[in-house]
Amino acid sequence: MSIKTKEVLKDDIVQAVVVADTFGDEFLPISSDIPLALFPLINKPLIDYTLEFLSFGGIEETFLFCCSHTEAIKSHINQGIKDGAEWSLTMKVNVIVSESCHSFGDCLRDLDRKGILRGSFVLLEPGTLSNIKLLPIIRKHNEIANKDKGAAMTLIFQESGIGQMGRDPNEEAVVAVNSSNRILFHRKMGQSRERKIEFPLEIFLDNSSVSLHHNLKDTHIAICSPSVLPLFSDNFDFQTKDDFVKGLLMNEEILGSTVYCHITKGNNYGGAVTDWRMYQAVSRELQNKWIYPLQPSVLRNNILKNGVIVGKGVHIKDNKNIINSVIGDNVHIGENVQIRDSFIFSNTKINDGVIVTHSVIGPNCEIKSKTKITVGSIIGKGVTLEKEHLIEDTLVQATEPENCDPKDKLDKKAFRLKVTGTEDDLGKILSKKLSRLHIEDNRPEESDDDAFSDSEDEELSYTQSPVPDDTKLFFTEVIDSLTRGFEDELRCEHLILEINSSRYAYNVTVREVNFNVIKAILHMSLRLSTGPQYFSQFVRLLSYFAPVLKNYIRNDDAMLDTLQAVEDVAISNENVNEKWVMFVLKWFYDKDYISEDVILEWSKTLDAKSRFYAQVKPFTDWLEEAEEASSSDED
Repeated sequence: MSIKTKEVLKDDIVQAVVVADTFGDEFLPISSDIPLALFPLINKPLIDYTLEFLSFGGIEETFLFCCSHTEAIKSHINQGIKDGAEWSLTMKVNVIVSESCHSFGDCLRDLDRKGILRGSFVLLEPGTLSNIKLLPIIRKHNEIANKDKGAAMTLIFQESGIGQMGRDPNEEAVVAVNSSNRILFHRKMGQSRERKIEFPLEIFLDNSSVSLHHNLKDTHIAICSPSVLPLFSDNFDFQTKDDFVKGLLMNEEILGSTVYCHITKGNNYGGAVTDWRMYQAVSRELQNKWIYPLQPSVLRNNILKNGVIVGKGVHIKDNKNIINSVIGDNVHIGENVQIRDSFIFSNTKINDGVIVTHSVIGPNCEIKSKTKITVGSIIGKGVTLEKEHLIEDTLVQATEPENCDPKDKLDKKAFRLKVTGTEDDLGKILSKKLSRLHIEDNRPEESDDDAFSDSEDEELSYTQSPVPDDTKLFFTEVIDSLTRGFEDELRCEHLILEINSSRYAYNVTVREVNFNVIKAILHMSLRLSTGPQYFSQFVRLLSYFAPVLKNYIRNDDAMLDTLQAVEDVAISNENVNEKWVMFVLKWFYDKDYISEDVILEWSKTLDAKSRFYAQVKPFTDWLEEAEEASSSDED
């Protein structure tokens, strides 16, 4: 019997459990009509990626546990089996329905009562997708369980640097393990401002070797021993996987159970769509093929320039102002529409002159002319917004909520949704999770003739898209760290330490650090609310980061790096005008971050025929006139 537990034998059915429901409000109002499992992730249902991962990983039987939208999920699974979906060829999927469950823990207690699982199994939290090979980890877990009879669970972590796009700031964790990878200490930091951690002294006294980790990302995948389900049944305060881990670590001697971890590296990827920020991050990682062999359907999508993906039956009159966005099937987009860093679900109509930035628009919506939707707004299914609305930092649904305030009625089929009962308005939290993520994607320019090509060459280039280099990854970490620091009012000294840590992790040069730090701060200014108060907000942003600027702009080379960052941001953003360029240059000049001589020498290197040169020239003319006036006064 002990030999069998050392490996996964052919006669053993390798089973997995997927809990489909989040039991939270993270995805309102869209989740009121569409379950997370069926959310389109680059125009392919999220659950399809999950099932493909399990199938590739060697799982033979999966139990999909559903508590809401059960008919829609069952219908999708049955249709996949009927159509011969790839996962259906090697794996059996059973949909389990229990509408009485109200938490992740309730689902596992219900499974324990049903008694349908045999032996160890893989447990996935909602929205999980990965390319990790599971069988070797299951085999290792069984070997550990054979030596340690109390081994209940092996958590799978992915090695991941702080600030990487796929690492959720809400799930920052500190983990301590011994030489056998048994977890001795586990704490989720979340959004807490308290960064002080006290480790129990006994974990160091009782173990000859202890490793501390803050470079791990939770993949939301765990290998479970048969004892896990009874432990949930015996402890009704275990509502989440984190509750389970915390309870076992606190009561290890009483419960007699232990938790281990497995850390993956390299090309192994694991993660979950836990909020809108992670929805955007995982979408971008899929685009970059970081989760290969999981990938969107090449046949369903057409790749445009500027990081835009569109589904089938899409009609776009003018796509030059659509950037870093995913457009669903059968979407109609009019003229002079601007869409940036957003997601438009299927069967939606966007009329002329609409602006959408850092937002999500659900299916079957109509957004009428000159409406502006921005700052992390989420528009639910079937919403109709009439002309010239401004939707900012707002959740909108099509049906009237209970006790609706008259001022929250935006239109006949558009109502502002408010979620109460928390310290902060959930809408603000959601908008931060979405707008905080800003990933650069510097794709090569394409000609207009190639923009709508769906040739075989287009598909081939998509399937072989390169992984971003270390400098791009470094920039992503910098802008995420600075954004989080600005929002949470962290000390700049701590942000400098984070940036320097990232610098050594990605081996970038000092000048690359200077350039990317200034570029990140300037990019943050483009996400400020437009209007009369824009430049006063800009001054506040720059003033807040004054210690960071002073730390990195130390000599003439750094001044030149700063000017090149200004040039890069201005050229790559059509909305940047002469007033913005003048303001930035004058602020840096007035604060003595850049000198007159460096500015004038740099301006001579610019293309005199370029738009950017025309934006810079009024400032350099002013400098030269001021210098001449000063010389005259001296004479």
